[in-house]
Amino acid sequence: MSTLNAIELTKYTTSTARRHGHGHGEGEDRDSRRHATPPAGGSSGEPGLASLPLELQFLIISHLDLASMVTLRQTSPLYRQVITADVVRKHFITADGRLDPALHSCCTECLCMPGLDRLIIDTTRPSHLWRSICFRCWRDRLSREHQRKHWPLVEMVNGDYGYICHFCTWPVHSGASNSRIKQMHAPCRVRRLVVVISWLIMAIIQFGLGMLAAVLAWTMFRNSRTVLIPASIDFGLAILALIIFVIRVGTTNEITYTRALAAELIITFIRIPPVTYTARETVISETTQGGPLPRFGFGVFLINLIFRILDMVGYTLLNCGYDPRSIFLGSLPLRKKLLYGFCTFMVWFAFIPF
Repeated sequence: MSTLNAIELTKYTTSTARRHGHGHGEGEDRDSRRHATPPAGGSSGEPGLASLPLELQFLIISHLDLASMVTLRQTSPLYRQVITADVVRKHFITADGRLDPALHSCCTECLCMPGLDRLIIDTTRPSHLWRSICFRCWRDRLSREHQRKHWPLVEMVNGDYGYICHFCTWPVHSGASNSRIKQMHAPCRVRRLVVVISWLIMAIIQFGLGMLAAVLAWTMFRNSRTVLIPASIDFGLAILALIIFVIRVGTTNEITYTRALAAELIITFIRIPPVTYTARETVISETTQGGPLPRFGFGVFLINLIFRILDMVGYTLLNCGYDPRSIFLGSLPLRKKLLYGFCTFMVWFAFIPF
């Protein structure tokens, strides 16, 4: 490693340390140099790298190999600020642009070294650049378009190929198999089956309640236009929403999919007033007619109204760009994980986006 690079690193990091320091005098600056980092070689008071002046520390760092530099970076907050991806790139790429082979085993963003089989080649960058990226950083960069792309192929740094698990969107090794079953993690296949079965059960219940509400309106309340007309409008909108749902599921065009999803949200929103009005009128019928039938009809219309509201929340989240698989992001704090869990449940209640 060249002395020029060591001098550049020293100048860069010394200026950074001085800019963030609290001392303004020469003595305070010298003291901050000696005590900027915790001891790296042992317990307090023992000699180690941190006991040296910062200039010597940076000079030593500039002569480390990549693995040692990445390991040292994990020992101190100061080293995490000093040893950045730009610094690593400057020291392990020659002036003519040739890469040090060790760079292929290191992530370009977080500088972790999980192994060649746990790194993906970032095809968005030119082939002559350093473009290894770990699973976590690659997953954090996923955009909404991957929600509609089924099982796209990814290339690993070690030469193998894999797929994006369409349930959690984390990469998965599938070997030479083209089977969609093997292009998902085994636990994700079980989770997806549970989610799909649960959604189908809820969909059948919702459709059954919609049919029951229509039948009640056409039989029990056929003489009450204030119940019959709103219930018939809701039933017609339900059939229209079902047709749009079939179109959206069957299309491969991104524009058609987005428009169909927006149309479902609008229809779900429009269905709320008729169902609300119908439920209110059944309460009035209960007070005037009495008996269990109006009360039963009110219960049916009320449950149907609750389902419509939940569907509207789920479709709104989807149209706002929320990816229900965000709950599978790593290192989420508890509060954000609970929030993502709620949003994912609301989306999956409305429909399964995969």
